[in-house]
Amino acid sequence: MIVDTVQAGDLVGLAWLVPPYRWDLDARAVEPVNAVAFDAMCLRTKCDKDPRVGYLLMQRVAGTMHDRIRSARVRLLDVYGVPGGS
Repeated sequence: MIVDTVQAGDLVGLAWLVPPYRWDLDARAVEPVNAVAFDAMCLRTKCDKDPRVGYLLMQRVAGTMHDRIRSARVRLLDVYGVPGGS
């Protein structure tokens, strides 16, 4: 089941930020991509040491999570209909 589709500049893989730091979803590219990967432990440590960096990163990640949850909700409503509807 496709849960979401991402575009250039979008974040993929947010499990590194939340314990237990385990990847539990899958992502597939349907065309060639350029991707950037970060050392998650190093990035978490830098955020702990500089709360400004951590706050800015969390704002970006929280915005992405919000958008993904909203998108998933819309997709589920498309499949199962409006709650309480006929």
